[in-house]
Amino acid sequence: MEPAQVISYQDIAEGMTCQRDYAITPAVYDNFLVAFDDRSPIHVDAAHARAHGFADRVMHGAILNGFLSHFIGMVFPGANSLLLAVELRFSQPLYLDDRLRLTAKVVQKLDTQQVVVLHVTILNVTRGVTAATGRVQVKVRAI
Repeated sequence: MEPAQVISYQDIAEGMTCQRDYAITPAVYDNFLVAFDDRSPIHVDAAHARAHGFADRVMHGAILNGFLSHFIGMVFPGANSLLLAVELRFSQPLYLDDRLRLTAKVVQKLDTQQVVVLHVTILNVTRGVTAATGRVQVKVRAI
């Protein structure tokens, strides 16, 4: 397990970008089911999902929230950050074994509160489509 990055508020500039790849592996899917027990047929029954126009079981959108939480707390800004608000808009379904690239761009800094506003894009690398976009507010605590 890699240690969390530590990026100070002062070292963050508007326009900065950072990215990391993730994958919806069977372990991610299984652990999500164990943790949250969301067994809606669209998520767990391939025949049901196909009957409703999907290629296979649709992965839970909340898995992306988990990846985003990891990204903020471990990658950028890292250990001294705290998610304040997350708005994600899902544009394409995700399936088991999809590989994703999460990219965050700093679009605003609020110096009085030491908050950064990020625009995030989650690209489904496997299918070459944008899976989700959103806006995230992050408090960067003093080191």
